[in-house]
Amino acid sequence: MSAKHLTPALVDRTVHVIDSSGALDLACPPRQPGQRGRIGNIRDNTRLLLIGMHLCTRLGHETTLSSIHQVLTEALPRDKQWELGVLRPTTTKKRANDKPFDPDAPALVKNGKPRKRIWTEDGVEELSYDDLYNAATALRKRLDYGHGAAPGLDDAERAARQGAVEQIIDALTAATTIPRTGSTWALDATGQWAWTRGPSKRKKELEKQLADGADGVKDPDALEVAGIATDDEGATAPEDQSAPAPATARGRCLDAAWGYKTSKTGEKEVGFGFHQHTMCRVPDPTADNDDEPLLIDGFILTPANADVVDASLGLIDRIRARHAFTRLLGDMLYTNLKGGRWAVPLAQRGIEQGLAMRSDNHKVVDINGAQMQHGWLHCAAAPMDQRPLPPDRASAEEWETFHDSVEEFQRNWAFDRKESGLGKNLTSKWICPARAGRAGCHALGAAQVQAATELELPIITPPGDWQTRRCCTGKTMDFTPNPDDVNHQRKLMQREYYGSRRWRRLFKRRALVEGAFGILKNASRQRLRRGQNRLPGLAMASIVAAVKASVFNEEQLRSWHDRTGRGPADHPLLQPDPPYWGFRDLTKEEAKAVDAERLRRLRGGHLQPVPQAA
Repeated sequence: MSAKHLTPALVDRTVHVIDSSGALDLACPPRQPGQRGRIGNIRDNTRLLLIGMHLCTRLGHETTLSSIHQVLTEALPRDKQWELGVLRPTTTKKRANDKPFDPDAPALVKNGKPRKRIWTEDGVEELSYDDLYNAATALRKRLDYGHGAAPGLDDAERAARQGAVEQIIDALTAATTIPRTGSTWALDATGQWAWTRGPSKRKKELEKQLADGADGVKDPDALEVAGIATDDEGATAPEDQSAPAPATARGRCLDAAWGYKTSKTGEKEVGFGFHQHTMCRVPDPTADNDDEPLLIDGFILTPANADVVDASLGLIDRIRARHAFTRLLGDMLYTNLKGGRWAVPLAQRGIEQGLAMRSDNHKVVDINGAQMQHGWLHCAAAPMDQRPLPPDRASAEEWETFHDSVEEFQRNWAFDRKESGLGKNLTSKWICPARAGRAGCHALGAAQVQAATELELPIITPPGDWQTRRCCTGKTMDFTPNPDDVNHQRKLMQREYYGSRRWRRLFKRRALVEGAFGILKNASRQRLRRGQNRLPGLAMASIVAAVKASVFNEEQLRSWHDRTGRGPADHPLLQPDPPYWGFRDLTKEEAKAVDAERLRRLRGGHLQPVPQAA
């Protein structure tokens, strides 16, 4: 839940996350010995920019420069402002053409505009909006990598900048996580819509593509949950992302794009902005629900029309560099990706999928005489039209009845998989139910049928042409799918039988990533929604989203620890908050005393004359 007031413990945790993560060194590297150029306070101000983003997120505020400046200058105790550098000794020179100084009111500098407050006689100045704006501008100049925001970069520099932004994301999320005990993740994508609006021509083009069979398109800006069109529909990358966008376009974010999304009603629509591909850790299928906290381990932000596969595989590789990774749960978006582009690259990384199916995935195809459905082989005589399929919505009792039916069908008709074919070796090895000892079959002779009858096992009558079917004549059957042949169903293959208890125990945890999106987008929580960031470009949007993810992680980690008592006892983010006794407003004299004491400490403990502006 968002804070109502910034207690000292909350502020200290924010400072810990920003400082311990190393994000500042990545965003604004320290000045090197001998480095030339103006020194300024750009690094200090960048730190305050990140801290301010974090505090705004805690309060449920927008993470705009205006909100950040307001929180830093109005929501923190005066001592904490000095400690962080929001208040500092005067460095700004008063210009001759500025308005006369009024000792009872903050001085206005920068050509008389109300930008920075300076108490000249006290030698004190306050962080200004311009300080934050300049820090954000420098950050963008250093890190912008999108084709729209930074059109002139060569490929190497673009990749280096994107890598730096991804390092910042990983640093902030890593600082708010704990070591894993499992190896299962859930992956999903959601929309992060731009503050500005895109060109209407492209929107109309995409809406026209959705017109067939659609009931109409709602206002995309009103929707918060997003999906992405899939390979099977030919629309994961409707535009060439390697082509630079126009260098200037008044009134819109140059890195954002129109892309497909799915509304809360399930209807496909379009929206302008980005897609955030997010990886959440979830408990392994054999672990209890509270075995691990729900934490974000990484994400990547792309224009809304960018390809799903390249972005997601890059994100997976970032996670694999830090954690063991054996299972990935994904929704229909990932079910529909072509096997050669998605399932096989995952298998080469040692990752198995947990998948759901939609109605057009229920096709039954012939593989060497056997019947394949959902990537699993069945007896040639199996009544596949009678196979139970998971309901769209069901109670726990209905699921139990359904599982009984599915598992009975599996026992009677499904082959046993002896070699999975789900790893680097694409070949799977199958044994029919009769040879596996779960049924009798006339193709195996009278003696086998008699033995099965005595054991009260089901008896299979094979097709009349069973002698021409490899699945019936061999003791085992090897199958090496062609990933690019849709009839081989490589993209649908998973270890658990679709609809079984073991499958549902694994797959239902995929919903945890949707729960994370719900919290991140909640207006009173992390506020990852339209208008929360008004600085253009993928770099700034990614950094703001990373700050919000770090706040989400901290909240989830502490809630899980309070609920279970688990987690490292010495972790800085898991320490109990000390008692808090509220706050009071300072008088002018008390504020001046705080300033004088802070200045005295900065000058080595001896009071020095306060320098006056020229």
